[in-house]
Amino acid sequence: MSDPIAPTVILAATPAVVAAMATEAATHLDNLREALQTLGLHARLLTQDDRLPRLRVINPKATTLSEIISAAPNHDQWLFMWSWNEPITEVTHLATAAERIRHVLAATSPNAA
Repeated sequence: MSDPIAPTVILAATPAVVAAMATEAATHLDNLREALQTLGLHARLLTQDDRLPRLRVINPKATTLSEIISAAPNHDQWLFMWSWNEPITEVTHLATAAERIRHVLAATSPNAA
């Protein structure tokens, strides 16, 4: 039985398909970048010719706290993914994704209970 939320892996794709995927991933990640910035996080879209785009997110109050987020197709939807390849949520849930990322990158006080 396959995992219904695991990202779909495309084993062979034409350059046109890869380019279309990169464009769509960049669009989703740029939307997430804007949502993260409204929460006070810094985010920058990373692009390379040989990779799909990724988003580097940094907590400016604790710059050692950072994460690389990707967007990946999964059956008939796209998901935001953590760097360890676990899904965050569907790309249509921008506020939820931004809040989960903010929570993971939150600096905690040493006196927190």
